[in-house]
Amino acid sequence: MVWVTKKRSIWAAVLVVIVLAVFLLTGRKPVPVKVVQLKPGELRVVVNATTTSTVKSETEVILSAQRTGRVTALPVREGDGVKAGALVARLDLTEESVQSESVLAQSRATYEEAEKNLKRIEGLFDKGMLAQQDLDAARRTYEVARSQYQAATSDAGVKQAYSVIRAPFSGVVAKKYTEVGEMLLPGKQIVTIVNPDRIYVLATIDEVDVGRLKLDQPVSITVDAFPGEQFTGKIGRISPIVSGGKLETRTADVWVYFKKRDARLKPGMSADVEILITTRAEVLSVPSQCVIEREGRKQVFVAEAKSFKPGGTAVARLRPVELGETNWTFTEIRSGLAEGEYVITTPETEGLKDGGKVKMELQK
Repeated sequence: MVWVTKKRSIWAAVLVVIVLAVFLLTGRKPVPVKVVQLKPGELRVVVNATTTSTVKSETEVILSAQRTGRVTALPVREGDGVKAGALVARLDLTEESVQSESVLAQSRATYEEAEKNLKRIEGLFDKGMLAQQDLDAARRTYEVARSQYQAATSDAGVKQAYSVIRAPFSGVVAKKYTEVGEMLLPGKQIVTIVNPDRIYVLATIDEVDVGRLKLDQPVSITVDAFPGEQFTGKIGRISPIVSGGKLETRTADVWVYFKKRDARLKPGMSADVEILITTRAEVLSVPSQCVIEREGRKQVFVAEAKSFKPGGTAVARLRPVELGETNWTFTEIRSGLAEGEYVITTPETEGLKDGGKVKMELQK
């Protein structure tokens, strides 16, 4: 009797295990996923910059001090328009003028004395009273004195010219770096002047996309200062050089010019560009995050069900697909899927696997 009781207990335990296994296999909750239905439509293939781009001026210059001096005049402010040749800054010349005039006067006196002496020596040489070497020495002294006088004259003129800083072209003062009264050293920046009539967007494009670009390609431009507004432009220049270090993304610079002048657009503003490569009509495309790589192949999860209804259940199937064009947001499906099928847009959901049950939610 004891043996029979033990036997019954063992069979009861086995039965419990079997029931539990069946429950776990058949009663597991479906994995919640989001799906979209495949429909043919237009796919705009575009290239975007790798970072936020910047509006720049084709003509931009930073004016700097060329000599030491104190700022005595600075008649411009940031945002002011200036004409070519207009006074931007003036430096005090008082101390250097005294020094320059002293050097100039001394060199002039030495030069005039050497000139008189040369004429006297030439007269004596013609009379046979001096040797050739005396005449040559007088001429060398005269040449040195003349060179020093010319250098002093030129130096005084250069210092005078360096004391007055003028606008090299008509434009706008974009940045001012100094104020009246500040002592400047050579190289100290004074102002930045830009020409707002010829502006562009400087964009950096990933090297894998550069080969798809060409001059005059249409570009859509958005500027952070004007949200919701779109500007049009075209590619004007493509850098022939790809830059980037060993561990950095390799990129090339692209110059995008606005098609229409807009006074609101100013150098220094941040912008984003979208370069249209091509437009594909009536193609099947899926959100790019749907595409995953398994076993060296591009694949997509689809939800298979007899009928679709939001909140209903389906079976997830992993399908290999052939891809076409992509704009990073959407990717063309050339084969492997059919119109009307439901694609799972959340393939990284925990528990999602080929053949597993899913609970469908239509992605908006």
